[in-house]
Amino acid sequence: MRPFAPQDRVLVSPRYLAGAGIDRLADAIGPLIHLFGWPSEHDRASGRISVHSPDGSPFVNFNSRNTHGHWWSVAHHEPYWEARCTRQTPIEAIAAVTQALPQLLGDDRHIDRIPLTTTPLAQIAELNHWHREDDTFTSPDGHCHLQHTPTEDTPWRFRHHVYDGFDTHWDAKSVRTKQGFIGSIGRNHKTERARLQADLDRDVKVLASIDAAA
Repeated sequence: MRPFAPQDRVLVSPRYLAGAGIDRLADAIGPLIHLFGWPSEHDRASGRISVHSPDGSPFVNFNSRNTHGHWWSVAHHEPYWEARCTRQTPIEAIAAVTQALPQLLGDDRHIDRIPLTTTPLAQIAELNHWHREDDTFTSPDGHCHLQHTPTEDTPWRFRHHVYDGFDTHWDAKSVRTKQGFIGSIGRNHKTERARLQADLDRDVKVLASIDAAA
């Protein structure tokens, strides 16, 4: 078996072990710009990239120089909610949220290419053999944890770390206001890739209401 070269592509399973992957931007931002026509800004001096909806309500920010460790921010103005992701968060997880944003605004174009799962979180966890104890779901290998604390200001949080594993830590969490909007992070049973879901309002019919199951 020959050693891998730096440019070689490899498959890693489960996906959450692989980190952000090679292409950090195209899947998360590209569809919003090229399929839905969302305006974008790129500050070359700072490296910051921002994409926002035509009405300016939800927006996506990528900043690789963020000293606080959160490179990605997916947020909404009114009412305020935000999902924050660190550098090594799998890009599929981030893209699953950003690509769903147009549907939250009633834009059903390309809905056949961007399907949303309606399977409750508890069922997804069971299908993938994740263990649940109180408010925490844990992956079979024990490296990835999803915590759901509905009454707190950070109701959803994903954490991943392999003991003694170099650069394996990543963290994704949601922040909400008192109005009841939340950002949730889950695993989609239809694929082995990690998926990031957004349950922004129980009245939004296109998204799964996972609170009842959890």
